[in-house]
Amino acid sequence: MPNDRPRDSSDSPNVAVATQLRQVTFLPSPLHLYLRALMTSRKPARAQPMPPLGFERRNVPLDGEDIARYARLCGFTQTMGVPPTWPHLLAFPLHMLLMTDRTFPFAMLGMVHLANRIRQFATLNVGERLTLDVRCGPLYAHDKGQVFTVVTTARRDDIVVWIGESLYLRTGVRDALGTPYQAQLSADASLTKAATWQVPADLGRQYARISGDYNPIHLWPFTAKLFGFVRPIIHGMWSFARTLAAAMPDDVSASGPVDLLVEFKTPVLLPGDVTFWRAQPAQPLVQPHVQHFELRDAAGTVPHLRGRWQAIGGTSLAQSFSPPSPASSSSDSQPHLPDQP
Repeated sequence: MPNDRPRDSSDSPNVAVATQLRQVTFLPSPLHLYLRALMTSRKPARAQPMPPLGFERRNVPLDGEDIARYARLCGFTQTMGVPPTWPHLLAFPLHMLLMTDRTFPFAMLGMVHLANRIRQFATLNVGERLTLDVRCGPLYAHDKGQVFTVVTTARRDDIVVWIGESLYLRTGVRDALGTPYQAQLSADASLTKAATWQVPADLGRQYARISGDYNPIHLWPFTAKLFGFVRPIIHGMWSFARTLAAAMPDDVSASGPVDLLVEFKTPVLLPGDVTFWRAQPAQPLVQPHVQHFELRDAAGTVPHLRGRWQAIGGTSLAQSFSPPSPASSSSDSQPHLPDQP
C-alpha cells in the first residue's frame, strides 16, 4: 500500500509536478482496487483542478515470462523485444491508486478511455528494473464533459526511458476546464485492408489474467450488461497493442526511439471480427519512418481506433517530449470504468 510520506519531484519535463509523490511498496489486489473504484461513484460530476498527487513504485522488474505471455496474446514477435506498451501495464495499479484516491476529483464510473500517447527513448530489455511514477496531467474541455490526463514516467538508473499519457473523458461535467479537446488523427482513405482478425468471446478474460485489469465490462455478458453493453468489449489497450504489433518493424530496436499515438473511437464487442488497415508497404510513406493504421469493424466502415507509429531519432528527451495535443473521440460509448490497460 502507498506510503503517505510526501516527496517533492519536479524532474520530469513538461509533466504535472506532484508535491505528494507517495511510495508504493505493496500492490493491492485487483478486487480491492475495483471496490475502491466503485466507491468513487459518490463524487460529484463537476469541473475541478487536478490534485498535486502522484504514486511511485521502484525496482519493478521486466519479467521475461510475463512479457512473453503478453507478446503472444497481442501479436508481438520475439525480435521486437519488450513491447513499448508493456510499461503501461506495469503502471496500471498505480493508475488505479491515483484515480481512486479521495483527493482525485472525478468518479471512475462514467469515464471513457479516449487516447494514449507513448514515447520510448531507449530500448528496454528483459531482466532490467524500472522506477515508475504516475501523476496527474493537464485538463482539456470536451463537449461531453471533462478530459483529464494521467502521466506515467519510467526511469532506468535514474534516466527517463519511457513516458506515457492516458487521456480519459469524465462525462456529464459542465463548464469543463482547459483548452478545447482536438483530434490529431483523421480518417485516411489511402489505407488498405491488411488483415482480418477474430476476437474470441474469452479474449477479455485472457487479457485480464495478464494485465490485471478485471474490469467487468471485459469479462462476461452479464457483467458487461450491468454497465450498458450488450456484450463484453475488449480492452482498448489490447486493440492498441495488437494493431501496433502489426504496424511496427520486426526489429523495433533498430528504429531507435519511437512516438506512438492511438485514439479510441468505438468499442470492439466480443466475440466478433475486426479488420486491420495500413498504408500499402509498396507505397512510400508521406513521411519517413511513419506508419498510420486503423482497426475497423468486419465491413471496414466503422473505426475502432486510429493509430500512428513514428520513429523520433536520437533527439534529446527535453527537446522531444511535450504533452501531446489531446485526441477527440467520436465514440458514443456507454459510461464505464476506465478501459485500461
